[in-house]
Amino acid sequence: MKLENFYKKYKNNKIIYLLLYFASMVFYLGYKIRLFLYRWNILKTIKLNGLIISVGNITCGGTGKTPTVIELAKYFLGKGKIVAVLCRGYKIKDLNKTILVSDGQEILTDHDVCGDEPLLIAKKVPRCIVLVGKDRIKSGRTALKLGATVLILDDGYQYIKLARDKNILIIDCTNPFDNNQLLPLGKLRELPDSLQRADALLLSNYNIASIKESDSRTINAHGKNKPTGIMHYQISEFKSLNTKVIKKPIDMEGMRCISASGIGNPDAFKSLVEQTGINLISHLRYSDHHIYQYEDVTEITKEAQKHNVENIIVTEKDAIKIEELCQAEPATYWSANIDVYWNTPDYFEAIFNDKH
Repeated sequence: MKLENFYKKYKNNKIIYLLLYFASMVFYLGYKIRLFLYRWNILKTIKLNGLIISVGNITCGGTGKTPTVIELAKYFLGKGKIVAVLCRGYKIKDLNKTILVSDGQEILTDHDVCGDEPLLIAKKVPRCIVLVGKDRIKSGRTALKLGATVLILDDGYQYIKLARDKNILIIDCTNPFDNNQLLPLGKLRELPDSLQRADALLLSNYNIASIKESDSRTINAHGKNKPTGIMHYQISEFKSLNTKVIKKPIDMEGMRCISASGIGNPDAFKSLVEQTGINLISHLRYSDHHIYQYEDVTEITKEAQKHNVENIIVTEKDAIKIEELCQAEPATYWSANIDVYWNTPDYFEAIFNDKH
């Protein structure tokens, strides 16, 4: 079980609560001391050449970082820049290891080596250089050697060791600040006052939920006068993983389906599927970045058979890991491919002022 989910399960257990509270205070002291050391230049930040942009959040779980990184990469590629995305490398333990996922010409590795999100970025933005590594200084220097002029840090808000020109902070409208408690008592990686470090804010999942008044006040208190964008997602098509058929949402309206996801915000994905008019019977949830095995695919298929359903919908991120496993399954697996829609015209132009 993820540490940040302990609170929900054990919130009524006083002993567990006190232990989590104590751990949360230790976490608070740790991150505040770290910020202090960087602020007073006791710990040094490192500046690399080129335009450095961080995309991140202050909560654990999915807020829409990957779709934002993809859109940002497309934006700068459209301006003739050479773009590299620096991913932190989920579950990569070797701090010195750097993996070149794509050199901007071809994809050079697979998801079991680089992870699901870096591979998805490489597939969605074929001309983008994508690197994975815990040491973003090292991977940034590699990207510069490959000719990159724009470096995008995926999930880089807390990676303050690398100086950046712009900090974009994403806030998920479905759950902006969780219970306002730091890890492991809640899902916050930093307190809301850290919005002050952002150069721009981006509200995601705006079509699924409205921000509560108290959360809106918090955002206004710490993010006042910052460029604020609003984006939401819609499923553009369903691509079959084992029959190679592509359908528009209208073609599947009313169809009985089940869904499965191993992402940070499964409720948002479930809502997106339901918004297409699909009759969603059941939704299986796996942990974020779940590494699927044949047993998992068998479990998903059995869930579909239990409900007499022949169609199973998964996220694009999960599809990368499931596609090879589901080819012989007696059900049709569909990847729900999403498009990003902006309620705020020219959001990136407002941030970068078209100077780069």
